[in-house]
Amino acid sequence: MKRKTAIVICIIMILNLLCGCSSKDETSQTSKKKNKPQTKITETIEPTEDIEPSDTEDTTVTVIQTTEEPTTTAQQISIELADTEKLNWVEVKDPYGYTSVTVPDTWHVEFIMADLIGYGIKAYDETCPDRIFIFQLLASPFLKSKASHDFWSKNAGGNYMGGSNAFVENPYLTNPTTEGFFAECGSGYMDLSDFAMIAKLEENNPLFGDVIEGTCKSPNGNYVTGVFGGSVWNTMDYWMSGIDCGWYSVSNLLVMAAPEEDYTNWIPVMTKIFNSIYFSEQFMQDRNREWAQIIGTSQYLGKMADQMGDMIMDSWNKSSETHDILSQMRSDSTLGRERVVDNETGEIYYAPNGFSDEYNGTRYSALPENDPRYRNPVTGTLSID
Repeated sequence: MKRKTAIVICIIMILNLLCGCSSKDETSQTSKKKNKPQTKITETIEPTEDIEPSDTEDTTVTVIQTTEEPTTTAQQISIELADTEKLNWVEVKDPYGYTSVTVPDTWHVEFIMADLIGYGIKAYDETCPDRIFIFQLLASPFLKSKASHDFWSKNAGGNYMGGSNAFVENPYLTNPTTEGFFAECGSGYMDLSDFAMIAKLEENNPLFGDVIEGTCKSPNGNYVTGVFGGSVWNTMDYWMSGIDCGWYSVSNLLVMAAPEEDYTNWIPVMTKIFNSIYFSEQFMQDRNREWAQIIGTSQYLGKMADQMGDMIMDSWNKSSETHDILSQMRSDSTLGRERVVDNETGEIYYAPNGFSDEYNGTRYSALPENDPRYRNPVTGTLSID
C-alpha cells in the first residue's frame, strides 16, 4: 500500500509541475493579448480507487482559453446632394401674359415672339448652359431643295413681302423627317450641330412626329445628349420654272438636352418644365385670328399642357436601355467615379472610384455593370470622411 501511495504522490507532483509550465505559457500568451476576453475552465482530478482519501487532496488543473473578437471602426459617410435634389422653382411669364413656364431659378428663359404661329420657349441653365430646353409650336419655312433655295435667293433677295426673308435665311430640308430636320437644319436654325440619332424612342407620335434620342453639339460647341421631337409636314407645293419652291413646316419642335454625364438626372427636370407650360385663353383667341387653321392644334395643346412632358418621358422610359447604360458607365469612368446603391432606400449615388473597396459596411454596394438603374436619377455623391 505504501508503495502504491508513493507512486500516486509522484504522479501528482509531475502533474503539478506540468500544470505550472502550462500556466506560465498561458500567462505569457495572455500578457501578449491583453485585449482578448478570457474564459477560465477548472477541471478536478479525482483520486484512483487504490488511493485512500486520507492520503490525497483534491487536485485541480486550470486551463485558460482565449477567443478573439473582430474589431471594426464605424465609417462616417458624407452625402453631397445632386443639383437636381435642391432646386428652387420659379414661374416666368411672357410680356403679354400669353404663356408661363416654371423653371429652376438658375435657368434663363426666352420667349420666341416673332408671331403667335411660331410662338416658342427657349431656356437654359446659367450654371451649365449646355442644359437646354426648346419648345416651338411651329417652325417654318424650310425649302425643299438647294435649287429652290437658290431660286428664292435670286428672286426675293434679302426680304420677302417687306420683311426678313425666312425662305432664304432658314436652311433647306431635303429629308422631311424628324431625324432629317435636326441633321440638316439643326445648325442653321437652332445652332445645334453634328446631330446623330441614337435611337427612335417612338414613331409617328400624334404631337411630335418621331421622338428621337440623339447627340449633337450645343451652341457652346460641347456634345450633349437629348430627346428631340418635331412633326415635319409638307406645307405646300409651289412650282416655279420647273422647281418645287414650296416648303416644309415642323410642328411642336422639341429639344431637351444635357451633357452626357448628367443627362439621366436632368431629363425628369426638363419633363417637369415641359409640363408646366401654360397657354392662356387669350393666346388661343389671338393665335386663331392670325391663323385660323391652327386653332384645333392650339386647343389640343392647351388641354394637354400638363401631359406633354409625360408623353415624351413615357417614350424615353420605354426605349432601349443599352446605349444609355453604356454611355453613363463611360462617363463615370472618364470622371473617376462609380455608382453605388443604398440598399435600404434604393437611391443611387455617385462615389469616388474605389469607394466600394474601401467601404466596410453593408448599406451601400457598387451598382453592377449594365444594371438598368444606370438610367435612374442620382440623388447625390457619397464620400468617406
